[in-house]
Amino acid sequence: MANEKPQPKLGKKKTKKKGLRKVSKDPKKKLIKILTEKSHTFIRKRDSKSEDSIGGYCVDCGYYAEGQQFQCGHWHPDSTGGAILRYHPHNMHGQAGKCNTKFQQESVKINYTFAMQKKYGVEYCAKLNNLRWVSIDADIFFYQKMIELYDRGDEEEIVSYLESLI
Repeated sequence: MANEKPQPKLGKKKTKKKGLRKVSKDPKKKLIKILTEKSHTFIRKRDSKSEDSIGGYCVDCGYYAEGQQFQCGHWHPDSTGGAILRYHPHNMHGQAGKCNTKFQQESVKINYTFAMQKKYGVEYCAKLNNLRWVSIDADIFFYQKMIELYDRGDEEEIVSYLESLI
């Protein structure tokens, strides 16, 4: 009896269900997803070479990227800057997919910083840099307002609204 092997259990074999995702009931999460998509699309279109297609020169390396490889990259990562920097159009620019990866971030940040200083000036970049420590209550109304502003497509209005929250 001590040498007997346990018998396998008979019955249905458990299979992993594929393609099913948990749907969030949190309206804020849905708004965050919508705003992220709208803001990234806005930036990719803004920085595209042509109005008719998505594609442009990378802010870091100057490489021309198109379609999915022309991404919206953040100067300060969206994970460290809070809601203001995460959706600030001056913190986001068209970036080649190869530069917009965690693997490349440290070497790329130097070029990105030089491009930012050339475009906006050192003082404005310092102001943006200091926004990393600014925290706001990003509630449902914030996300609704930002979605509305990105739908309008007026970059100055977006920046003015974000600066009014500081």
